[in-house]
Amino acid sequence: MMHIPERRKIRSSDAVEAFGRILEDIAHQLALRPLLTSIARHACDLLRADDGAIGLYQPTRNVIRVEAIHRLPQFELNAEFASGLGLMGRIMQTRAPVVLDRYGDLEGMSLPELAENAVIGVPILEANGQLIGAFGIGARPPRRFEASDLTMLQLFARHASIAIQNAVRYEREQRRSERMVLIAQVSRLVSSELEPDELVATTADIIHSVLGYPNVVIPLIQSDDDGDHLLFRSHAGAYAQIFSNPYRMPAHHGIIGAAVTSRTSQMVNDVASDPRYVPPPLPIDVTAELAVPIVHGEEVYGCVNIEGKEPFDADDMHSIEIIADHLAVAIKNNRLWNEARQAAVMRERQRLARDLHDSVSQALSSISMTAQSLVSAYQRDPAEGERRAHRLEELSRLAFAEMRALLRELRPATHMAGVAPVKAGVDDVKAMGLQVALRKLASILAPETPSIRLDFNDYESQPQHIEEELYLVCREALSNAIRHSKARIVRVRASRNLDRVNIVVSDDGVGFDPADQAAVAEACGADHGIGLQTMSERARALGGTCHVASRVGLGTAVDISVPYHPFSPGEP
Repeated sequence: MMHIPERRKIRSSDAVEAFGRILEDIAHQLALRPLLTSIARHACDLLRADDGAIGLYQPTRNVIRVEAIHRLPQFELNAEFASGLGLMGRIMQTRAPVVLDRYGDLEGMSLPELAENAVIGVPILEANGQLIGAFGIGARPPRRFEASDLTMLQLFARHASIAIQNAVRYEREQRRSERMVLIAQVSRLVSSELEPDELVATTADIIHSVLGYPNVVIPLIQSDDDGDHLLFRSHAGAYAQIFSNPYRMPAHHGIIGAAVTSRTSQMVNDVASDPRYVPPPLPIDVTAELAVPIVHGEEVYGCVNIEGKEPFDADDMHSIEIIADHLAVAIKNNRLWNEARQAAVMRERQRLARDLHDSVSQALSSISMTAQSLVSAYQRDPAEGERRAHRLEELSRLAFAEMRALLRELRPATHMAGVAPVKAGVDDVKAMGLQVALRKLASILAPETPSIRLDFNDYESQPQHIEEELYLVCREALSNAIRHSKARIVRVRASRNLDRVNIVVSDDGVGFDPADQAAVAEACGADHGIGLQTMSERARALGGTCHVASRVGLGTAVDISVPYHPFSPGEP
């Protein structure tokens, strides 16, 4: 029987125990760095080595980065070795084991104080032979490594390969889960109706906190006389601690600018070799950059920019693209909402201008005209003076009622509970119909001169909301005729002609030349633009038209034509 040396027996039993512990660690430990550190420690203990390291291959940058160390200086952790440099670089270059009696014989060694140590290193491979890392150990003299040590280290490397692949799969699933959490949080954020600046600032914080990216910034495009700029003020991570004030950069500069101008994502895992890279104003250790434009249709609003020391992959880019799409929709919706709000404000201002002109302005004009003639009328005939004084009082009440109704409409909704807006005159349409309301208006505006004659023989009643608008147009036309035409007779003729309702307000006054703006102003008053415009707007709102025709010396006619609507009593 062959005699087995006692030292080999001990090492074999130790090996069984060591690999048993490693397998147990692999089964229970999912975090990669602690697991690889444990493997390095067990290998050094078993092979009587003084120190060891395990590195992971970074294919995007073609380097091996140290992921775990045992009894080596702390600065060796995360150190990177290019092909051919140091033990890790030699393994990457040859894709084969390296056994040396002297560490100093390697090119680019990082620890010259260990130059006399023996070293041994092996590649860590996947089942298909793909390089995923390197495993190296060293020992002080007089220890020298043998073929059996190489065989044992290769066995450790196979276990390290299993650990790395398991950890990568776990990390991939973990990152996928984190991305889903991120997308869900941003989706909820988008529906919160935040302003764009607050939205992107909060999104930057979420990206940093959920996915752990060290440097996150989301600049938005700002346009001015100098062109388009990227405004940086939504920072998270290291940038948030450094940049307290916003800063600007031309929209075409840097990797961010390339993403914005090309409208495509830019993923650069070695910024030092990319001439487009623009370092931040203050030094930050950056190796990789991912810039994803915020695009909606033909518009570019900004960019989601992430920087760090770890390389990015396709999953990183796709998840940030989803976030950028969410932000683009939210920013677009916010701008559309602001435009709609501004349009609503403008429409309300125009409505108030029309209402003020239709009601208060006309009443005040009549008050002014009556007041100017009051003294002379009283001197000629006290009874006529009394009548005009009573008319002045009635016009004042009308103006007050109109103003009060407008003020009531301007109150907040909480003050309007149970109170319907009221407009003097328009209420008469609701109570009495268009013809009677116009007759009452005529008696107030012109009790004597000019004579206002109404002809509604061929007219058919229309729904209330249509008659209210027709009343306001007729009131404007009547007011202009009474104040400016110097007419003796003003006629209001309403009729139905097949599918149209026509109302013509005509007078036998002085008329004017429509091409002469000065004559138009004199004939229609200083605010003639508002009056003519509001009449046309009200007719258009009913799907109709309003035309004004006039000739010098032959009077003026306002022709309103709107679609006919069948009407039943009681219909609103």
